[in-house]
Amino acid sequence: MKIIIFSDWHLGYKWKTEYEMDSYLHLDQAFKQIQEKDVDLVICCGDLFDVKDPSLDEIYEAIKLLNKVEIKNKINLKQKERILKIPMITIIGNHETKGKDHKCPAQLLEEMGFLKLLHCDHVSFDLEKISIFGMSGIPDKYAKDVLEKWKPTPKEEHYNMLLLHQTIKEYVPVEDDMIATISLANLPKGFDVIANGHLHWSTKEKINEKTTFLLPGSTIATQLKKIETEQKKGFFIIDTKTKEITFETIKNTRPFFNENISFKETTIKKVEEKIKETIENILAKDLPKKPLIRIILKGTLEDKETIKELDLNLIEKNYPGTYLSFGNKLQEKTIKENIKKLRELKSQNKDVSEISKELFLDLISKVKKDDFDYERLFDILRNKDLKKAKELVYEKIE
Repeated sequence: MKIIIFSDWHLGYKWKTEYEMDSYLHLDQAFKQIQEKDVDLVICCGDLFDVKDPSLDEIYEAIKLLNKVEIKNKINLKQKERILKIPMITIIGNHETKGKDHKCPAQLLEEMGFLKLLHCDHVSFDLEKISIFGMSGIPDKYAKDVLEKWKPTPKEEHYNMLLLHQTIKEYVPVEDDMIATISLANLPKGFDVIANGHLHWSTKEKINEKTTFLLPGSTIATQLKKIETEQKKGFFIIDTKTKEITFETIKNTRPFFNENISFKETTIKKVEEKIKETIENILAKDLPKKPLIRIILKGTLEDKETIKELDLNLIEKNYPGTYLSFGNKLQEKTIKENIKKLRELKSQNKDVSEISKELFLDLISKVKKDDFDYERLFDILRNKDLKKAKELVYEKIE
């Protein structure tokens, strides 16, 4: 059997913007390429839609797209005893799940006969000796417990696949803040392939003698992480007879760039100049479409330079038609110094009151121009005596 695995279509991403059709165009192109492969089964590992409650227009575009797909259901895949229009199995992702009391958009597509959904369940093709197990997306803090309770067991003499839509510890970038309870060690043994959605970059890795772990990635860049710029969007092709697994890139996708710019004690003007230089260097490239650009700013500003002076919205307006996203991690010099000072004071086992006072006096010493008794003012404020604090200040002014 020839099987296609992809994930995270995120249909409707950036809806009501210039980019609202990108997710549909990317998926349409993927299906065009898939139709040329004479495949038997298509699998999506969740997040078919970008939001839990897509508009009727977003759903309409999805139905229109899937109605065009021409992949013969040679295996007679069914849902509720009805032969499906497309031989496609999916699971529900975290973006579209609405809980057991409400229907999600993926369930609507199932009811219309486009696909079959799995959650803590499996489907087997005994003639082909293939079994597909699937667990729809679970909040990560509960995922490990649900997986252990379900305990999917591979069928003997079958080519067994497990579909998940979770954060996996070993595949989260170091700088990321995603939380995971499942690691490779928690995954059930004996499967030929474990395919996981949710993470938007692609990976193929042998995690033990039998099992290959796949991250198909997304068909469109939404997480805008650096790792997504290092790999093309695409899908895996599995030949269960030869056990060969290959990756094919989706053609004509929108280019995406993720740039990190670091500074050391710089000015706002230089930051703005570097941002503009970075953007214009990217736009000068020979690209098939206008790109998505994410810029991460890191480092420190010079003394007396403040972050609030950096107007990133104004920079965006200078590049109409180009999608810009910023991550601003710049620090003002005084803030960075205060953090360093705070850590030093904490290491000396001083109490909060002592630390606060030292930071206050240290900051004042850099700006004060007179012999005002700031230490006395601090002690009065610490004791919440605002009346006396005002008297002290007015006394000095007079």
